[in-house]
Parts: sequence; structure tokens; C-alpha cells
Amino acid sequence: MTTKTQIFRLTAAIGCLALAISAGQAQQQQQSTRQGSGGGSGGKTVTLRACNHTGDTVMVASSYIPIGGSDWRNKGWTTVSAGACLDIFSTNNATFYARAEVKDNSDQYWGTDIKQCVEYPGPYDFFTKSEDTTCPEGEPADFTTFHSDGRPTYVWNLNN
Repeated sequence: MTTKTQIFRLTAAIGCLALAISAGQAQQQQQSTRQGSGGGSGGKTVTLRACNHTGDTVMVASSYIPIGGSDWRNKGWTTVSAGACLDIFSTNNATFYARAEVKDNSDQYWGTDIKQCVEYPGPYDFFTKSEDTTCPEGEPADFTTFHSDGRPTYVWNLNN
């Protein structure tokens, strides 16, 4: 096993542990303030909206649990034109992940704290389980972790 693979597995395992802890804490907090509202985001649907405030076309990759699902959907690449906003996905899970890149330049990206799977050049669309620690398809890339704040739309502003 290569060091790169070991690092990815460790990062993925830590991410899954953090997700489980975060989801458990969020659910406990929601249950104590809203009895009967279950689900990772209190049963509420949240939509990730990417707003591209750059002069370049941006491509967005995402990892989220679809509404009514239990496995993670890994999907890319959604095109967001310069100056535009676009809804990327909806979920009722409080935690989700996304990465954005300038089209045709993966060295210019937004994603900072966790590795998730992507495929180049894409498009791609596959599912993984929470306990998966390797990329069944594609390769690991930096994503940003998002936590729903309860609003129906989470706006991700992509700035230069």
C-alpha cells in the first residue's frame, strides 16, 4: 500500500468519524429543541447554491446524501457560468461536501478540509457508503465541508 493511499484512507476515516460525531451532536441538539423533528437537519431540506463571482466558468463537484437516501452521492461536474448562481443539489442531511474548480484549470479551486473522490474529466456520478475509506472510482481531491444552519438554501460564494 502506498503512502498516498494510506494518507487518503486515514483522512477519509477521520472525516467519517467527524461526520458521525457532528451528525450525532446536531441531532441531539435539534431533538432537545424540537421534539419529533428527526433527521440530520431536523428533517428540513437544504439546497446548496453555488454563486460564481469570478470572471471564469467554474465546475462544481459534490458529495451528499440525497433526500430519502442513506449512501453518499458523488457527482461532478456541474457548470456554473461566470457571474451566475446555480442550485447544485438538495439534501436533508446537515453535512455535505463540495469542490469547485476553474474550468480546464484544476490548480485553481475551492476546497480546503477533506478529501473526497472526483473523476477527470467527468462527468461522474456514483455512490459510496459512510464507512468507505477509498475511492471506488476516481481520485481524492480537496473538498470543503459544509454544515447546514437550518436555512432552506445554503449559498456558497465563489470569489477570486
